[in-house]
Amino acid sequence: MTTSKITAEDVAAGVAELVPDAAPVEVVRPLRRGRSHASWVLESSRGWLVGKVFLGPAGTAGLERLAEHRRVWQHGIAVPPVLAFTESCASVADRPLAVFEYVPGVDAEEALPTLEPAAVLEVMRATGTALAALHQVPVEGFGDAASGLGTVSATWNTVVTSRVEALRDAYRFVEDFPAALVKTGLDLLDSLAEEVSPVARPAVAHLDVYLPNILLDDEGLFRVLLDLEHVRWVDPAMDFVKPAMWMFPDQQSWAEAFADGYRAAGPWPACWSERMAVATGLELLTGVKYWTQVADHAMREDYLRRLRAWVRSDGADHVWSAISSAT
Repeated sequence: MTTSKITAEDVAAGVAELVPDAAPVEVVRPLRRGRSHASWVLESSRGWLVGKVFLGPAGTAGLERLAEHRRVWQHGIAVPPVLAFTESCASVADRPLAVFEYVPGVDAEEALPTLEPAAVLEVMRATGTALAALHQVPVEGFGDAASGLGTVSATWNTVVTSRVEALRDAYRFVEDFPAALVKTGLDLLDSLAEEVSPVARPAVAHLDVYLPNILLDDEGLFRVLLDLEHVRWVDPAMDFVKPAMWMFPDQQSWAEAFADGYRAAGPWPACWSERMAVATGLELLTGVKYWTQVADHAMREDYLRRLRAWVRSDGADHVWSAISSAT
């Protein structure tokens, strides 16, 4: 059975196998398909559930991230509860399968156009508060460069240097990219990480905070953060990159509300601009490779535009530069 032939009924059968006391399990509806997963809402004897099939192999790192999702939920963080997961489920073509409790609501991308401006600011404020709470879940140190969890690295510089070397090697297999720009960017990232490493502290980071991953209730209030598939132990400044790129352009008030909510629940990262310079460079240099490989030309060009500005400014033109008053 190929991934394209996996049906909702297959997922229901897999969930019943993975969580036997949930049987019988019946399909309710599909959820929005992600780049790396497909999910369905299911009705069961345990109530409504979500069955999520991962379209690539989970491997050890994927299972570690699911376990970390469960751990942060157990710490009271606003994320969907994880009931069970497996690296290979026969009912879904031996793909990884995870089962979550269903949290009803609507994602912020869909809901925000219907909300009053004041309600939108409350969503941003609550999202910032939830992210600050996530960043305060205890960790042992920085995760390893490959998985972001697992083997602990002592310093942020160790992680970034390893990522830089991995990117240098990975770019050897990428066609049609500005090699001189990327080389200069990687060299700059290496030097900036060394400078900022003494003040960077590890935290659990979501790393994919943007509107589709923010769930609201029927009244437009924040409920949970969705999709912790990228969760890692890194500098928490990394969690401010995607909101700045994908939520806050031309939305200064959103950024200010988000920052206010974050400060209400935890301390703002010290040496902010320097850490954002590293976080921005790491996202852009990773992203240019990824968007080139998957042939998403619009995203590739956006990342290249940002990378050129970041390199020209020696990192000072980071993703929060245009919204600096919020910090």
